[in-house]
Amino acid sequence: MYYGFRCYSKDGQSLGWLYTFNQGTELAYTDEKFDWCKRWKTLKGADKNFEFYSSRWTFRTKGGYLKIEVMPETPKTKPLEKSRQRQWNESHPDVIQEAQEKYNKKRPVWSFRPTPENLEWLEEERWDLQDEKAESDGALLNRKLAKLRKLERQGF
Repeated sequence: MYYGFRCYSKDGQSLGWLYTFNQGTELAYTDEKFDWCKRWKTLKGADKNFEFYSSRWTFRTKGGYLKIEVMPETPKTKPLEKSRQRQWNESHPDVIQEAQEKYNKKRPVWSFRPTPENLEWLEEERWDLQDEKAESDGALLNRKLAKLRKLERQGF
């Protein structure tokens, strides 16, 4: 069971179910292709996105509106065909593995446990970015190592 946005005209006539295209910039409705439609497994998920789509739909239709409703059950859609890239990858696993090994050799993953003092210092040095997400551990360590390398070149 899915929840979706049922589209209505300004006269209250049901048009279909909301879907987007052109990378989410255009809104439209359908009664046939339910797999195109905006849908959520929970009412809470649909409600969270309702205002965004509702205001856009009202503006586009000059007075139309959306309602959150339970979408009709759809027959199981056939699985999507594999892309040519995926087909090629599956038929050439040795090439993929070789490329992965080459990549891992150039960019190895290191694992270590910093001392509590170093960990505390690193947390103090972590940047808070504009979107309220803290700098990742990898970004923090790479930034600090670059700074250390620069200082060592200067003779410190």
